[in-house]
Amino acid sequence: MRTIKRIPWSDIHANLVLPVSACIALAAPVYSASAQEPVEFTAAEPKTAGAFHARGLILEQVLELAFSKNPDMQAAEERIGQAEARVIEATANFYPKLMGQVGYTYTDNPALAFSAIVAQRRFDSQSLGTINNPGYIGNFRPELVGTMSLFEGGRDYYRKKAAELGVEVSELERAALHNQLAAAVTAAYYAVLTAPREVEAARRSLAAVDSELNHAREMHQAGSLLRSDVLSLEVRHAQARERELQTLNAHESAHTGLKTLLGLGTGDTLVVKESLKDDKAPQHALTENLLNTALAQRPEMQIAARQVEMREKELRAEIAGHMPRVDAYAAYGLNESSPQFNFSKQNLTVGVNAQIEIFGGGATSARVSAAERRVAEAQAARERVRLDIDAEVQRAKNNLSEVEARRQVTEAAQTSAEEALRLVHEQYRAGAAGVTRYLEAEADRTASEMRAVTARFEVQIARANLQKAIGYWFQSDFEAERRTSGGK
Repeated sequence: MRTIKRIPWSDIHANLVLPVSACIALAAPVYSASAQEPVEFTAAEPKTAGAFHARGLILEQVLELAFSKNPDMQAAEERIGQAEARVIEATANFYPKLMGQVGYTYTDNPALAFSAIVAQRRFDSQSLGTINNPGYIGNFRPELVGTMSLFEGGRDYYRKKAAELGVEVSELERAALHNQLAAAVTAAYYAVLTAPREVEAARRSLAAVDSELNHAREMHQAGSLLRSDVLSLEVRHAQARERELQTLNAHESAHTGLKTLLGLGTGDTLVVKESLKDDKAPQHALTENLLNTALAQRPEMQIAARQVEMREKELRAEIAGHMPRVDAYAAYGLNESSPQFNFSKQNLTVGVNAQIEIFGGGATSARVSAAERRVAEAQAARERVRLDIDAEVQRAKNNLSEVEARRQVTEAAQTSAEEALRLVHEQYRAGAAGVTRYLEAEADRTASEMRAVTARFEVQIARANLQKAIGYWFQSDFEAERRTSGGK
């Protein structure tokens, strides 16, 4: 597989949108499927089955776990093995074939019987008198038969080359899966980190509404608040409770989704924590540079190119069907009238056989025509892949720019909503604002907090999608493979 120099993500990401301030907390808590206190995890500690049960994994460790445990990655490894087996099968056509066989015939056919007598070295002058009526003659023949193809017009050669390209395609398909899995795991990882923050926001909203509902009931009993205002707060309380239930379900669903990608069961415990580092915000970059990187690194583009080469080799193999075929053969054996091994009656036959198809009803020409169509199909598919990658890179770049800008907006909106709620709450308690205004301010605060939490992690997900679009994780997979194989 051809090595491609990877462009560092920091160089790519540093050239995409206007800078924004980082908002990752210095102390990152750990979130799990069950309520636990934050715990620390050191990379030096072993990542055994029990290690990630009680310790938090950062994104890099989660990705490492996914690459080693995901069933799709394991299936991709098996497909590579299948492709390698097909190469061995195709290579076998270049070697001589040796077969052992044994046979016994019993016949009164004059021609066959006479041939058996001669092969058994039993022919004499008396045999001429019985040549037309030899009676039943038995012939026992153990033999070794060897054959070897001398010329096939290059058909075996091109089939072997196509099989070798098939191995490269399988390896690239694994790399493409590696790239896709990394993006999916990253998105699921940040969904797991987002979920508990959304739960916290929903619970804060529920607690605030619950407090105001109790206060409103007291005021209503004192005759200073209308029943309709209490009912409005009760409706808002029910909505806050509903939102809490939704966020709790989203929390569980996020964990289940991540566990599935990691090859873990729903009953397994998984704890993740946020990385302490955050990439710096990018500057402007030309999409053309990213596109060139993507076209050079994306496994899908290389797969499409290898598919074209494969189809061209297969076409050459089919064209070879018009060429003559030359085979050499040899047979060594014994002929006896009964099952025994007398090497004084051994015999050896060697020869060369040549054949060419004169007429086959157009089958060979049809196979050549079909192979030509497959080449054209592969070329069209390669162009479609190029266009898809172009569009994906553009979408990923635009999406990252959008979410970076939206994060700034949502953070500012959250600050304003918090202050607005504080002021409205004071006015509401003082009787200067009605319950409707308070409910609006509280709903705005909750919604803005939810959007700010989501926008923060959407930036990370958008970065992962851009990394996927340019094939960022393909090179890391290739380098890991080289390390595993000893750098061969």
